[in-house]
Amino acid sequence: MLLLFSVALIPTFVVGSAVGAGPASVVGGFVALFSLIAFLGGPLRPDLRLAAVVSPVLLFSAIVPRLLSEISRPAAIAVVVVIVFVAALLPVRGPRFVTVGLGLGMVTLFAYGMALTGPAGPWQVVVAAVTGLAIAVVLRVLFGVADPSKPTREKVADVLDSDSPALEAAFDTWLSDGLRRWLGEALGAASRYRLALHSAEATDRPDPEDATGEALTGIRARAHDVAERLRAKKPGSVDDAAGPAPAGFLADAAAALDAVERASADRRPDRVPLDTDRHRRVRDALRRPTLRLRSIQLRHAVRTAFGLLLVLVLTAYLPPGDPLVVTALLTTFGILQASWRETFDKARPRVVGLVAGAVLTVLILLFVPAGYLLAVAGVALVAGLWNMTARPALAYTFMVCVTVGFNTSLRHLDPGRTLVEYAVLTLAAVVVGVVVGFAVVPGLRPEPLRGRIVTARTATVAALRALADPGRSRDADTLALQRRATQARADLTPDREKLDDDRLADLDRFRTALRDLSVLGTATALDPDAGPARLGATLDGAGPATGDDAATGRLAVLEPMVAGLAEPGPRRGGAPARHAPPGEARTVVAAREAHRVCVTPRREGGLHLCERNRHGRRQALQRDPRQVRGRDRRRHRHPGVVGGRGLDRRDVKPRPARRRT
Repeated sequence: MLLLFSVALIPTFVVGSAVGAGPASVVGGFVALFSLIAFLGGPLRPDLRLAAVVSPVLLFSAIVPRLLSEISRPAAIAVVVVIVFVAALLPVRGPRFVTVGLGLGMVTLFAYGMALTGPAGPWQVVVAAVTGLAIAVVLRVLFGVADPSKPTREKVADVLDSDSPALEAAFDTWLSDGLRRWLGEALGAASRYRLALHSAEATDRPDPEDATGEALTGIRARAHDVAERLRAKKPGSVDDAAGPAPAGFLADAAAALDAVERASADRRPDRVPLDTDRHRRVRDALRRPTLRLRSIQLRHAVRTAFGLLLVLVLTAYLPPGDPLVVTALLTTFGILQASWRETFDKARPRVVGLVAGAVLTVLILLFVPAGYLLAVAGVALVAGLWNMTARPALAYTFMVCVTVGFNTSLRHLDPGRTLVEYAVLTLAAVVVGVVVGFAVVPGLRPEPLRGRIVTARTATVAALRALADPGRSRDADTLALQRRATQARADLTPDREKLDDDRLADLDRFRTALRDLSVLGTATALDPDAGPARLGATLDGAGPATGDDAATGRLAVLEPMVAGLAEPGPRRGGAPARHAPPGEARTVVAAREAHRVCVTPRREGGLHLCERNRHGRRQALQRDPRQVRGRDRRRHRHPGVVGGRGLDRRDVKPRPARRRT
């Protein structure tokens, strides 16, 4: 953050002063900073195309609200609320637009609320905004001209060695970066590696000290080396794999790593032709899902706009040019998140930083001469930007000193009054953000989480059955079912449900299992075991064979997956036999591993997340100590600890009937 702040603001100040922007150069500096944040995140060419589309919107948000506020403040507030609402909706288009929405919102709030050190005319505001946007585009070109496709290689390499690989983001980046064949082959092989690795962990349960555990560790180390060579700009030499050849799923993982190495060493410059209408429709439908009325993102956008509206109305009573208006706006915008848990996590470091910063500022005002406050504020600014990402509470502590120091030295304001006003506005913004974050939007209230869990499972079952149907594997209804299942899994994000860390982890595991199962079903329906020639034909646009034999084979492989997910009770039996057909064994393993986190009806009503052990029996992921008898209470003293046998009818005490007196 410190680097971006320096390279964006300093050139903008210099150029803005040279072209006559005057005091409005500070607005241009923050326009450059947050426009650069919006333009970063992907390969160079797609980012420049995105900049060409987003730049007019950024200029509008930087110029119109500020100039309109001098004529009609209510009209300016309405424009700001609409822009913030649109910015909160942008992540619906994909992960790449998260930073675009952040940049658009921050540009709007900074340009509207930033207090200038002197009077500036309308044309100076326009010149400053245009200068800042031009500086941001130039910096984006300079950052990526040496290695334009570096972000694409990094995202593909993350599939190999990252703990939580974003396969969807990697595929989306590959689509936008010119569809290079070697990167597509590497991404496909990396996906097969992840599947084989998880299958080996699910079936073998390897001990780190035995031979299987050592082989698994060696495979992971090799995957890390392959990922590092994939991230490099120039292909490196391929090392021969040392040690005994693995067996089973580890052999599949090793073969997938071999394919990644071959693709990385070859790096052919040709591209995959995907210009047919069918591919374009499929890509647009999957990358741009429709926005539903009760979606999580729409509720987040409504809450964000409403929270900013409250703060804008509150700060409208302050005198014009108050330097702390932007503090309240940015605090509210930064706190409001899609779920109450994320909102609370964002609010906590701000409150801690406010208290610690107020104490530190009072000590500075008592013991540091007034002539040194500007230097102290500069040092605090560097320290705050340096710790903004890693230690936000410490960063907000220094930002209190920055605000009081700069306003005292440059604007000649009373330091005590400035500190009190800063604290009051920040606390008001935190209260508004937290209260609105917990608020229920009328008409947009989602169904209970219990129902959303059942809906997600039902939608995934319907999508898998459509993939298994020989006559429906490619029609529009199947695509609609896939999209509906994706939307149902996205709704598993908790909204107002107060879940602890263990239950959040269980819910995230269940959502991830459903998503991975859907991806596995799609790959199985496309028959990926046909070899490299078939893979190349698929990449070129020629689909796999659709004969009766191939369709019957796909249905046979998908049926255990659908049955394992659709049944309400636990699956009995252990892992599939190692002598089963490779495709069916891999599918059953993934289906049972995904079904380990399941939904079962509670005796007293409702649903309960549980986990299946390796023998197929249920065991609770979260146990209430008040419902467990003494023997099991001693064994499971801490909630969330899984061990022993799971809850059954003997462990749950019936609730006594209330006597009437």
